[in-house]
Amino acid sequence: MSPSPATQGVAELLRLIHNLIRLGTIAEVDHASARCRVQIGELTTARLPWLELCAGETRTWSPPTLGEQVLVFSPGGDLSAGVVLSGLYRQAHPAPSDSADKWHAVMPDGAVIEYDHAAHHLRAILPGSAEVTAPGGVTIHGDTTINGSLAVNGASLTHNGTNVGDDHQHSGVTSGGSNTGEPV
Repeated sequence: MSPSPATQGVAELLRLIHNLIRLGTIAEVDHASARCRVQIGELTTARLPWLELCAGETRTWSPPTLGEQVLVFSPGGDLSAGVVLSGLYRQAHPAPSDSADKWHAVMPDGAVIEYDHAAHHLRAILPGSAEVTAPGGVTIHGDTTINGSLAVNGASLTHNGTNVGDDHQHSGVTSGGSNTGEPV
């Protein structure tokens, strides 16, 4: 005996309701299309878009990673129309901090960027290099300590308005093998 049409309708409605919000893990990420596939039990979804923090004039890029736990929101219960919300911690990927005072980001290569708003302190630990490009210039207000070598490449170098670059001149010095006194 086959189920009645009413029973079939109820079963379909329950399936759609069950599919509205599903928990799964990232099975595949297509960075070029900004879409991913999610493993939900035995089911692997079609490629679905993931939610980003911003995706308008201001945009962010933080794609989900393989094995990351996510939620799939499916309007009307249709998984093929779903969108993926990442950012759920689990045992394999625990929270990187337990501080209420810190914004903290950890990268797969070991880099850490952190801002502690209680201590007013920005920290970056980088296993590689860093670069700032600012055609309008960079200004640092505050005492500065440099541990390591410093290379300055540019047309001029000044200290309190005095040229101390490679083309600066000393006055009152007789040419020869003697050293000059300290700068004044």
